[in-house]
Amino acid sequence: MELLAHLWLPILVSAAAVWVASALAWMALPHHKKDWKALPDEGAFYRSLEALGIPPGNYGFPDCKDAAKRKDPEVKKRWEAGQVGLLSVWGKVSMGKNMVLTFLVYLVIAFFVAYIGQAAVKPGATFGQAFRVLGSVGVVAFSFGHIPNALWFGHYPRAILMCVLDGIVYGLIMGAIFAAMWPKM
Repeated sequence: MELLAHLWLPILVSAAAVWVASALAWMALPHHKKDWKALPDEGAFYRSLEALGIPPGNYGFPDCKDAAKRKDPEVKKRWEAGQVGLLSVWGKVSMGKNMVLTFLVYLVIAFFVAYIGQAAVKPGATFGQAFRVLGSVGVVAFSFGHIPNALWFGHYPRAILMCVLDGIVYGLIMGAIFAAMWPKM
């Protein structure tokens, strides 16, 4: 509880600040506009989606979850032809729910930044001393965790880079708020 007694306010403020920065990055700034391509024939895609009745879920194709399926000649043919991919069908999107869940993730990250900071930064540290540690932890937390999945699941290199750059900004924002509000003694 001692951690929360001294750092609950910077945890809340930094999570809220990153949440606002993230919303601005995705809704107002142009750097993520090239992260996704348009389908060649969106109308035909929707007609196929409706005809197949695919419910919301995450799908991989070809289906090769087990060794027997990976040996199937049809799966091998598709794999070699590059007819491999993922499809996420979301269903109805709840912006409110997603925004709350995103804030909760940022709150958890802020808690761990505070936890590491308490172990590594003494009370009374200068802004620069606290920022160096807390900003670094924030950058690592926001920038690099998604990269392995992005590589495995075919995200464009530019999209990965834009997310890393966003993460650097988010981490520096969080680090600056913690450093500014770091306990004096």
